[in-house]
Amino acid sequence: MARTPAVYSARRVPEPRPKAAPRAEMANGKKLLMEAATRLAARQGATSLVLREVAREAGLNHNTFYRHFADLETMMEVIVESFGDQLRQGLSDARATLRPGEVPTQKVIGWLFDFASTHRDVFIVAMRERYGPPGPVRESVHRLIEHLTKDTQRDLTMIGFLPDVEPSYMRRLLDVSVNEVFRHCIEYLEEPRRRDELLATTQELWETMLTGAVALDGKARARRK
Repeated sequence: MARTPAVYSARRVPEPRPKAAPRAEMANGKKLLMEAATRLAARQGATSLVLREVAREAGLNHNTFYRHFADLETMMEVIVESFGDQLRQGLSDARATLRPGEVPTQKVIGWLFDFASTHRDVFIVAMRERYGPPGPVRESVHRLIEHLTKDTQRDLTMIGFLPDVEPSYMRRLLDVSVNEVFRHCIEYLEEPRRRDELLATTQELWETMLTGAVALDGKARARRK
């Protein structure tokens, strides 16, 4: 952008210069730190992060960190929550394109595979932290999985995809399915050439889950009569 030339009076005294725009590290420091921490955590694990190393990876002075985060654990929570918001919204948008009765594998799980590939580092970090030591970060990941299960049940119920079974029972089945789908995502990241195979496996999982849900719910209802 061209700079506006300074205006001079008859005495050739320049007008005060406007304040300079904030430096890039002030405007984008938080984003840069989060991206740097995600890259490092994907390579060496979140528990191995060192503040100065994160700042160096981001190309910032380490003092910049405290302008945005109280500590490394807080930053990792923010990273997981930001990732989760994007993931939940994207999956809901993908499910909204399903036709009644359409198996969600190609559209929804295909989108999830693409999202995992595009956000590889943070996806790996989130799934790894899920089984990491107890703490706020692991709790954030567990909350994310719980939200994803609830979102899936809500959206698929709205389009009439799920059978008419006890909601709490369906929630438990979906929780198992969501966990299995995320395991497939990790496998896809490790071996992208297996995409079609993993999508087919996921579709088989869904079909088996739905068939079993109807059968078991029917038996349970029969016992209650």
